[in-house]
Amino acid sequence: MFKFGVFNAMQSKCFESHCAAPTGSGKTVVFELTIIRQLMEGNCDAKCVYMAPTKALCSERFRDWTAKFQGVGITCCELTGDTYETGRAAWNKAKNSMIIITTPEKWDSLTRNWSDNSIILAQMKLFLVDEVHILNENRGSTLEVCLARMRLRGSSVRFVLVSATVPNVEDIAAWIGDASTGGTTGSATVLKFGEEFRPCPITRLVHGFVRKPNNNDFQFNATLDFKIFSILQEKIQDKPALIFCATRKGVFSTAEQIAKEYKALLDSNSAVPWPAPKHVDVHFFDKALYELALCGIGVHHAGIHVSDRRTIEELFIRKQLRVVVATSTLAVGVNFPAHTVVIKGTKQWTDKGWAEYSDLDVMQMMGRAGRPQFDKEGLAIIMTESSHVARYNALASGRTLLESSLHLNLTEHINSEIRLGTISSTDSAKEWLHSSFLFQRIRKNPRHYSMGKDEKQSWEARLDDLVDDSIKKLEDAELINVNEGGRDISATEYGEIMSRYYIRFPTMCLILNLPARAGLREMLEMISNATEFQDVRIRSGERTMLEGLKGESNIRFPPQRIMKPSDKVFLMIQAVLGGVNLNSPDYKAPDAQAPHLEATSMFKHAPKLAKAIADVGTIKNNGHYIKYGMDLMRSLNARTWEDRIGVLRQIDQIGDKSLLILQNGGIKDIQSLRKATPERLELLLGRHAPFGRDVLKSVKTLPDYSLSVEETSIDPSKDNRPVCARLHISISVVCEIGRKKKGKSLHLGATSILTWTSDLEVVDFRRIPTKVLVEESKDYHVEAMLTKPSQSVMISISGVSGPFMTTTHQCDLIWARRTTLQDSR
Repeated sequence: MFKFGVFNAMQSKCFESHCAAPTGSGKTVVFELTIIRQLMEGNCDAKCVYMAPTKALCSERFRDWTAKFQGVGITCCELTGDTYETGRAAWNKAKNSMIIITTPEKWDSLTRNWSDNSIILAQMKLFLVDEVHILNENRGSTLEVCLARMRLRGSSVRFVLVSATVPNVEDIAAWIGDASTGGTTGSATVLKFGEEFRPCPITRLVHGFVRKPNNNDFQFNATLDFKIFSILQEKIQDKPALIFCATRKGVFSTAEQIAKEYKALLDSNSAVPWPAPKHVDVHFFDKALYELALCGIGVHHAGIHVSDRRTIEELFIRKQLRVVVATSTLAVGVNFPAHTVVIKGTKQWTDKGWAEYSDLDVMQMMGRAGRPQFDKEGLAIIMTESSHVARYNALASGRTLLESSLHLNLTEHINSEIRLGTISSTDSAKEWLHSSFLFQRIRKNPRHYSMGKDEKQSWEARLDDLVDDSIKKLEDAELINVNEGGRDISATEYGEIMSRYYIRFPTMCLILNLPARAGLREMLEMISNATEFQDVRIRSGERTMLEGLKGESNIRFPPQRIMKPSDKVFLMIQAVLGGVNLNSPDYKAPDAQAPHLEATSMFKHAPKLAKAIADVGTIKNNGHYIKYGMDLMRSLNARTWEDRIGVLRQIDQIGDKSLLILQNGGIKDIQSLRKATPERLELLLGRHAPFGRDVLKSVKTLPDYSLSVEETSIDPSKDNRPVCARLHISISVVCEIGRKKKGKSLHLGATSILTWTSDLEVVDFRRIPTKVLVEESKDYHVEAMLTKPSQSVMISISGVSGPFMTTTHQCDLIWARRTTLQDSR
C-alpha cells in the first residue's frame, strides 16, 4: 500500500490529532493511516469523508486511493462540481462507497437536505479535512459551516484536520473539541511539526522591490520581468525552476524577457545558468514555444493548446527544459515539482481589479519547491512590493493568524440552516454561531470583524449585530418569516429555493425582482449578472473577439455593448446555445482561456438559476416565469436552443459533423429522428451496422410524450365572471428506464406539465416523477377561466432537458351568443 519502507517522523507521531505541518511533509499518509485504523476497528458500515479545497486535489486523491484501496474491497467516490451526480444520484453513489471525496461547496450543497439522507449521514464516522487553513479565505466560510454541521448533527464523528503551519492552531482545536466528549468540550489533540520534518526542507526568501509612485499594478508586474533573470543566475544552480505569473500575457512576456537575456549571454560566450537543450525534436502548435524551448524555457497555462501543454510537461520532466513560466493554476493542477519556485508578483487580476493572491494560492505555489527524490532542499522566492515584505515573511514562516471568513457570507449560511431546521429563532441563530470558528476568533480579535462598526463595541454585541443584520436582510428579501419578535423564524418557499439550488443571496434577490412579464432575454440577462459568475472577467485582447462574436447570426439576443463581465457571460452562453463553433481560430484571443472551455464552465450554474426562476413562478403564479424559465432551463441543460439542430447532440453517437448531414436529410429534431430507420441513418452518415440501431436505442432513453385534451363542459360568462372551460387531460410517457446516456446513468427526474392561456395566465402547473408516468398514464381535470374569444388553452409537457411537446386547445365557444367579461366592460 505504501511505496516506502518506513514512515517519517511526522507520520509516525501523527495517528490522531489536528496536524499542523509544512506543505510536502507527507500529510496524505496521515489520512491513509487514519482510514486504516477505522478499518481495523471492524465497523464495516462506517464511512469516511475526505474534504479538500480544490477539485484538482480531490481528483488526484480519488485516483490515488481508488488504486490503493480497491484491492482490499474499499470503494471511493468523487463528488465535486465537476462530477455529474447531484442530489439523489450523488447520495446513491455515496451509499455504495466507503470513502467519499468532496469539496466544501459540494458537501454543503448535499447536506442541506440532511433529513432526507440521515441514514447515510449517520454512517459518517471519520471526517478528514485537507488544507484547513483555507478558513482564512472568502470561501473558507463554507468549510466552516460544513464542519459545524457535522459537529452538531453527526453521530460520533472523528475529525482529523491538517493545515500548513499557523500560529493559532489551538483555536481550531478548541473549536473542533475533544472527540472523547463528543466534541462539545475540551480541545482536540494538536501536533505541530516544523520545517525540519519536511523530507525536503524549503528555504523561503521574500524580495521586495520599490514601486514607482506613478506605476499601476500592471506596470509594476512588468518591471519584475527585468529582475528575474539575475535571480535565476544567482539561485538556480542548474536545477529546474518554476516561475508563477499572474496573467497569461504575463507568462509570455516573462518567458520572452528571460530568453532575451539568456541569448545575450550565449552570444557573448558568457556562462549561462543552465545549458541549452541539445535537441528539441518536437512539434508545437504555437511556433513561439519552439523558440523558447531552444533556450531551455517553457510556458504553461490553460490558454495554450493542450498538446503543447503536455509537450512542455514531458520536456521539463526529461530536463530538456530547465525553466517553466506558468500561471498559478499549475500549482493546484499538475504534479510538477521543481527545485526552485519564483512567484513573480503577489497580485492577480480579478473582476474587481488587482487583488492579492490568497494565502492558499501562495502556500501551494511555494509547496512546489523541492523534489525529495532529487534534492536535499528546495528554494521558494516571493517577489513583491517593498511595503508587503513583512506580510509575506510572516506567511512564509507560518506566523499569519488564521481568522474566520464566515461573517462575509453569513446571510446565505443562516438561510440554509433555517431551512435545515438548525435555526428556528434569533436566539438559536446566535447559539448556532457559537459552534463556529468565528466565535473562537471574534472573542480574541474583535477588531478584525468590525465590518465598519464602532471599534469600541464588545465582541458579544458585534456577534449579535452580525446575526440581527443577516436575519433582517433575509426577512426584507422575503426569504424567511420572522414572528413573535424573533422567537419564531421559518424559511419561506423562496428561502427554500435559494437553499435547495445553492444560490447566492444577491442572485436570489435578482430573481425575485425580475419584471413580472420578463421574457427569455430578460431572464438570460439576469442570469448573466448573477454573483455566481463573479470570477469571469474580460481579459486584455479579448474584447475584439467578443465584438466579432456579437455579430454572429446565431446570437439570438446581441448585447448592445461589451462593457462588463456580465455582457461576456450573456454572449458566451448564447454562443453555445446557438451552435457557434468557439473552437474556431476567429474566437481565440491571445491572453484568454480557450473560449469553449470558459463557456462550458458557465453552464455549471446557469441551468439551476433558470429552474429557480420557474420555481419562483409557481409560487407567484406567474406564467412568464414558469414558461420562459422552463424553456430556458431545457435549452441550458441541452446546451442548444430547442428550435436548433443542436438538439440532436443529446444523442450519444451524434456529433457536430453529423448534424448538417442529418439536417440536409430532413432529420432536424428528436421526433424526426425517432421515425428514421437504422438503414437510412447509416446511409446518410456513411456508417455500418449496427450504428443506426445504436442511435435509435439512444433516442429511446429520451422521454416520448403523449398528450390528449378533452373538453368536458363549459360554463358561459355570467355577472361579469369569465367563461369556465373544464378540460380532461391525459398524459403518458414512453422511455427506456435503466439505460445509460453518454456513459452516465440516466436520471429521468420529473416531468413538468404547464397549462396556461394564450395570454400566459397560469391555469395549472404540476410536476410528476417521469418514472411514474412511464409505469402508468396520468389523468386529471383543470378549469380554465377565459375572458375573450381569442383566448385558447395551451398545455406543454417536458422534462429537465430533451424533448417537449405543446398542444393548443381552442374551446368550443359561441361567443356571439354570450356576454363575456370583456364585452361587459
